Amino acid sequence: MDLAVIALSARPLAASAKRAGLAALALDLFADLDTCAHAARCVRVHKKGGLAFDGDDLIQALASLSPPGLPVVLGGGFEHDTALMQRIGARNPILGNMAETVRVLKDPLALAALCGHLRIPFPAVSLEAPTGDLLAAPMVDKQIGGIGGSHVRPRAAGDATPPALGGYVQARVEGETYSLVLLSNGLDSRVVGAVRQWAAPSAAQPFRYGGAAGPVTLPGGHGPAILAAAARIAQVCGLVGLISFDVIIGPAGWWLLEVNPRPGSSLEILDTDPLPPLLALHLAACGGKLPPAALPAPPEVAAAALLYGESDVMIPPGDWPEGVGDRMAPGTVIPAGAPICTARARAATPEAARGAVEARLAEMRALLGLPSPGA
Repeated sequence: MDLAVIALSARPLAASAKRAGLAALALDLFADLDTCAHAARCVRVHKKGGLAFDGDDLIQALASLSPPGLPVVLGGGFEHDTALMQRIGARNPILGNMAETVRVLKDPLALAALCGHLRIPFPAVSLEAPTGDLLAAPMVDKQIGGIGGSHVRPRAAGDATPPALGGYVQARVEGETYSLVLLSNGLDSRVVGAVRQWAAPSAAQPFRYGGAAGPVTLPGGHGPAILAAAARIAQVCGLVGLISFDVIIGPAGWWLLEVNPRPGSSLEILDTDPLPPLLALHLAACGGKLPPAALPAPPEVAAAALLYGESDVMIPPGDWPEGVGDRMAPGTVIPAGAPICTARARAATPEAARGAVEARLAEMRALLGLPSPGA
């Protein structure tokens, strides 16, 4: 075993490890058949409070399946529980950014202060009841450390109530969402690529993550300014490895929304030839090494999109459509609102790639007997 990869869904990390020739122990909440095929060993960790790790079960699994000192790469799932990161790091070295760094970057007031100091556009935030200009603007409620957009809710105009415990209020800005991925060694950085994101809204979760396509060019001539801002944050914070910066670009300009100081969902879109395995680049960057020149761009655009069920879904026997993964064993029940699978495709343009994954999701809906969106 070369390393452990741990995330809510560890498949992209396990796939990148396999592409790099590394034998990985994968720990996540699903242990689907695709993740198991990529990893040397794959184990499902118990959930706690919805889409979150049961920390005790995770630590027990890691202790029983890996020797002390086996390196660990963490993906999504620890933004709201940096104490669990510290428990992991006490036994297994984390190859990436430490809990203290994640805690600061996921603190909305700390990130707002950093952006203010660096003159980076960032929507106004408050941990208390909104007042003044923030109250007068369109607003959203967010959860500190939330991921995937499912925690974001629109706030009624003029609502001056304080946010819920563990939440915050942020000014709502309009535009399209992009994620810029950098590779950093703490001093310098290289661009991996940018992806365009879209939502898969439901009545209760209007900003729920739907999918992404890339690499794409950041529009409106804002690319150089966004890249400069991201590189500056990476340098000031001493970030290492793969990191992503979510931004909104609209008619009025651009704003940074959040920094994810770890490999993210863009991994499965950008981790393809002619780029080297991105997990290998992540490990090298954590050790201070960056590629000597700019990374090559893939010849096609890749897209990946999630399928959700609005009611419980039982996985039937039989083959899945081409390009649809995260396969669970037949008979598995996927609870309402949880992701069922991921569709992936490649095409010449972002629009064509998105159309291809939407077609594959439609095939999967037909297979599962699910209604079409909006039906």
